[in-house]
Amino acid sequence: MVVGLALLLLAPFASAGDVGENRTIDVTGTPIDAIISPDVSSDGDDFIVQVTLGNDAAGNGTTVHWTVQMCSNDGTCDPPISMDMTETEGKWIGTVSPIDDHSYVNYDIILQYTDGDAETFPESGF
Repeated sequence: MVVGLALLLLAPFASAGDVGENRTIDVTGTPIDAIISPDVSSDGDDFIVQVTLGNDAAGNGTTVHWTVQMCSNDGTCDPPISMDMTETEGKWIGTVSPIDDHSYVNYDIILQYTDGDAETFPESGF
C-alpha cells in the first residue's frame, strides 16, 4: 500500500518529462540552410536564434521573422508574439530575453517572400 501511494505521488512528475524539451526544426528540403539556437534557455539571459537561408532565398529578397512563446514553470504560456529578425552578413538573428521562472521558449520561423506569400517552419505548432 505504501509503494502504491508513493507511485501515485510520483506520477505527475513522470508525466511532465517532456516539458521544457528543446526541439529542432527540420530544414531538410526547405529554403533554410540552418537554424542555430541554444540547447538551454535561462531566465533573463538572451535567447538568440540564428537562421541561414539557402542561396536562392538569400538572393531573392526573402525576409525572416519569428513567433516566440515563453512558458513558465507553473504550466502557463504567454501568448505568442511575432517579431522581426535582423539580417547581418547573411545571417538572420532574433533575440528574446526569457521571462522569470520560465521552463522553455517555443518559436517558429516565418519566411516572407517578395510576392507576398509566407511560409512557416514548422508548418504548425512550435
